Amino acid sequence: MRDAAVYTPPVPNDHGALMTLSTLGIDAYQLTTLLAHADLGRLDQRVTMSFFFRRMPKNRSYVVFCALRRILETAREMRFGDEELAALDAHPMIGPALAARPAVREALRAVDGFDGNIDAIPEGTPAFAGPALRSDGKTPVQIGGAPLGLYTPLMQIETSMLLAKLIETPFLGLINHMSMIASKASRVVRAARGKPVLEFGQRRTHPAAAVDAAYAAYVGGCRATSNLAAYARFGIPAVGTMDHFAVQASEQEGRSREETERDFFRGFAETFGKTPTTMLVDTYDTDRGIRAAVEATGGALGGVRIDSNVTPESIARARALLRELGCPDAKIYVSDGLDEHKVSALADVADGFGVGENITCSPDAATGVGCVGKLVINGYGRVTMKVAKGTGKATLPGKLQVYRSPDHDLVVLEKEAAPSGATPLLVPTWRGREATRDVPSPEEVRDHVAREVDALPAELLALETTAPRKLIASDALVREVERLYAEASS
Repeated sequence: MRDAAVYTPPVPNDHGALMTLSTLGIDAYQLTTLLAHADLGRLDQRVTMSFFFRRMPKNRSYVVFCALRRILETAREMRFGDEELAALDAHPMIGPALAARPAVREALRAVDGFDGNIDAIPEGTPAFAGPALRSDGKTPVQIGGAPLGLYTPLMQIETSMLLAKLIETPFLGLINHMSMIASKASRVVRAARGKPVLEFGQRRTHPAAAVDAAYAAYVGGCRATSNLAAYARFGIPAVGTMDHFAVQASEQEGRSREETERDFFRGFAETFGKTPTTMLVDTYDTDRGIRAAVEATGGALGGVRIDSNVTPESIARARALLRELGCPDAKIYVSDGLDEHKVSALADVADGFGVGENITCSPDAATGVGCVGKLVINGYGRVTMKVAKGTGKATLPGKLQVYRSPDHDLVVLEKEAAPSGATPLLVPTWRGREATRDVPSPEEVRDHVAREVDALPAELLALETTAPRKLIASDALVREVERLYAEASS
């Protein structure tokens, strides 16, 4: 085997831009196992995968599914160019194996977008995971002496073995990242009790992820973002006032900071004319900053932002000072490392919230939502499930459907009859080489999230709730799980 040191990283192409190699954003084992499958004659077999998460993230009672728009974009763009193939050729393990299997290399070169079937729940739909109940809605399902975990299938995908190996990693990355952020944003927005929440987190994540993060936060309920690229791409409102840098850049020898701060505020207000302006007032001293902002705007101050020492008491002092200075209608927006718990504590006294890393990075669920993609029907047409005895990592077999009712979800085998009065969530989304339905606009998805979350039972909406969603498995699904478990045990 060649030493890994012989690989030369990609260099700028003829246009001067570095190759992104986006189709190679997959785990190496996807290609090593693909080569082994090819040797066994499985390259063109049709398989079915399910994408889901097994358990709720910490302190969560629901997850907002978000990423479908980006997944469909990725499906359209899948291709292997010369740069991608050259990188694979240079790999010390994969390169020699590909050279000995030209049919696999040509199959990769022939990829021209996704080809297959995708069923998915709508973008912005709450999803759940938890212990399975039998059809009576009361009796826990036990398999091999352990509780059976039930979950909302997010997507079911039928495609070739080759494409299945290429989509799993990027699709999972998109779901985990964007659903994590949309779910966290939904919690923060609910904690704000109708006050606006603005997403300010792009400087806490990679620039390539920041636009997706802004989209996910917006559909999760945030009113706007600081990210101008998200405004340009999706039309998401982008807002911002000023930073401490701007105030400090105005300092001059021989002049007090009080003067230079006030002068910058005055110039900023003049730049934007009649637009009511919001000033960042805590660069030096919050009380002094508020006085400077009122004076600089001639009393026509739109609002202030406070980014440090934010407490109910400090907000009350700022409010009293604004009234004293003749600006009782000026808004008070706060930031300062906020999360849903801090926002809840300030919701009655502040007028709006700027939240950064605690939405965009969601540190209490920083590994995403734990979404996985698993094989449920293999290329020989065999229904399969991962058993993993004693680990709690068992999966559900075959193609499923999930029906939503106000107080529970029912998970069934796909071919079972629909129950009366329930809504099927998995819908045809892609057939063959193209999407069969468009993802609604960001505004429509945002409205969908709000309606769906508002419709959840009250016990699922408290910030500290541990109440699980009632998840019922059909009798036929339980029998199928029991059958496959018995086969694996024999």
